[in-house]
Amino acid sequence: MAAPDRIRIPYEDFDGARFDCVGRYDDGNLFLAYVTGAFPGRDQYPDPSGDWQQRKSWNAVIHKFDSDGNHIGSEARRGGYDIEGRNVVGAKAWQHLQAMLAELGLHNPELCDIHIKPFSVEIENVLYALEYEHGIDEDDGEEYECVMLWPNDIMFHPPWDSGEYST
Repeated sequence: MAAPDRIRIPYEDFDGARFDCVGRYDDGNLFLAYVTGAFPGRDQYPDPSGDWQQRKSWNAVIHKFDSDGNHIGSEARRGGYDIEGRNVVGAKAWQHLQAMLAELGLHNPELCDIHIKPFSVEIENVLYALEYEHGIDEDDGEEYECVMLWPNDIMFHPPWDSGEYST
């Protein structure tokens, strides 16, 4: 088992799609854009009895890649925190995403599958990453590998060019 060079992110054109805003812009550069809930750092599963609503933010994110799939930059804007009301801050985050896409000149991007390389960036104490993981399952002792898209908690499965994932 070895870390992949690139991962296929599938463009999805249906209601509730996870990847409905991915594709090409400008001279073949690639983008991946979405709204996501996020906790600070690597704390993906905080104590449900704690103050998680004050720490979970809703963010608009755009990751940019060159035509070979190398990460060339990311931008994130916070809509707010869950404690303010998920619908309210989610709507703000979607408004931020539309503004960010317009600022990038993505009025009419080519929406399509993209193939990108793993990356990791921290913005305002939130980890955004596409990271390879390899290990042994504690429950059944089976070896596994995956690529995780954080903070979305989306797991891509081999073969890496399949675009198959689970949530």
